[in-house]
Amino acid sequence: MIFVLLPFWTSLLVRTCAWIVLLQSKGVVNDSLRWLGIIDEPLRLIYNRFGVCVAMTHVLLPFMILPLYSSMKAISPAYMRAAASLGAPPVTAFLRIYLPQTLPGIGAGSLLVFILALGYYITPALVGGAADQMISYFIALYTTETANWGLASALGAVLLLATILLALVYGKLVQGQQVTGGMKN
Repeated sequence: MIFVLLPFWTSLLVRTCAWIVLLQSKGVVNDSLRWLGIIDEPLRLIYNRFGVCVAMTHVLLPFMILPLYSSMKAISPAYMRAAASLGAPPVTAFLRIYLPQTLPGIGAGSLLVFILALGYYITPALVGGAADQMISYFIALYTTETANWGLASALGAVLLLATILLALVYGKLVQGQQVTGGMKN
């Protein structure tokens, strides 16, 4: 749990700069791969979509793990023992008993991560470079650089509507559903 909470205690800018240091052409990752003899030339791991995905995964992973952990912690181990005593193989017991009970945590974590990722600005701007930006970059560009307030507000409205739509869909999916023993009541 300490490794999950560690990113919360570190500044977003520090984490993003650390990924720049790790992923650059003379960074730790490329140097390690060359030392192991896996590559001859440095890989382009930064200023592209790969770098953005790696850095954002590191930053957003706790927001997925914590809701998932709380829903998994609430599941009684007696359900899995009961499935095993009734002859269910471990994979079947996991897929039919355990996984359905974690769906609210998976849904909540996915929604939280997606909504947070919609507005990310610093990490894609620093790790992705100018060629790989998200919508928040363009909102900032149209408000500060070009003073195109209409387009910036339209993009902001798109973000707001996407967030509201996802929250409504999630609310409809989990409304009034209580999951017990892999069965919906």
